[in-house]
Amino acid sequence: MAASTPRKTSTRKAVAPRKRPVAKPKANLGIVLDDDSAKAETEALVAEREPLFTVGGVTYTIPKCVPPSWSMKAYRIAIEQGDSAALAFAVDKLLTEEAWEALRECETVTPTAWEKVLNILVDRILPDGVLGPKA
Repeated sequence: MAASTPRKTSTRKAVAPRKRPVAKPKANLGIVLDDDSAKAETEALVAEREPLFTVGGVTYTIPKCVPPSWSMKAYRIAIEQGDSAALAFAVDKLLTEEAWEALRECETVTPTAWEKVLNILVDRILPDGVLGPKA
């Protein structure tokens, strides 16, 4: 009788049944500052505007309120770089390029009007007294 060849057995390892992932409790993230609702609220805040000045029959506006991040940045700039740098930041954030150009190019801006506009810009982005008492 012929010898039989040994039978090949499967070399596959036994696979353990998959465990279903246990739902992890949501981590306490505190106040989420950059979610979609916060972004929408900030955009709406900046979108609500009021007139600042008129030149050549065109009225230029600024936001009625600004995001707190703008104020914090302006404050830090004022402390680290001085009032002029903080004013430059305020102008950049609050005025459109067209408004800034109209203001710069208007040859009939009086010193009083110029001072009022700049004070409004600074007051809008920084709370009263942050840069010290007004002269």
